[in-house]
Amino acid sequence: MQRLWTIGGALVVGTISIAFATMQPGKGRAFIEGDKPVNSQQVRQRLQADGWSDIQIMRRGRYIEAIASKDGRDGEIMVDSHTGRLQDDDDDD
Repeated sequence: MQRLWTIGGALVVGTISIAFATMQPGKGRAFIEGDKPVNSQQVRQRLQADGWSDIQIMRRGRYIEAIASKDGRDGEIMVDSHTGRLQDDDDDD
């Protein structure tokens, strides 16, 4: 019986750990503060406030991709629409 409780307890702890890990906001740096859903207009407004122009925004699944120009250079970002955080750039492809 004690063994059953030990195994059951381990399963509960493991399940809770996985739940907390999946609930954590993305690791990327916050582009729009708050860790809450954002839309394309909010991304556009933030870029304009930061001095970017010629802003093109496209939706890529849960991400909002923005291409813009500033000081004669082009830039591109991917913002997670669920959290307002920049997409992690850790692809090793």
